[in-house]
Amino acid sequence: MERKVAQTELEPAEYETLVVAARKSGLTLKEALRQAALRWAMEESGIDPKDPIFDIPLGRRKPLAIRLKGEALRRARKASSEVDRAVYDE
Repeated sequence: MERKVAQTELEPAEYETLVVAARKSGLTLKEALRQAALRWAMEESGIDPKDPIFDIPLGRRKPLAIRLKGEALRRARKASSEVDRAVYDE
């Protein structure tokens, strides 16, 4: 796997704060910076990792037909077919 190097400059006080926080967490400075950069990138991307769409463990979700019953299932199937017609011209 190819890696890229990102480099920056910190004020002495910022550097010391970072070193102390990394040690407190049991991390190297490199790993603390990497985690901070990744966390910042995720926050700025607008993607919320807690969004339920990212929480679909295999085997835990029930098929639509089991979760919905009666009128709710009929409406869901009708909406699905309307989407198919609009998107796929079916």
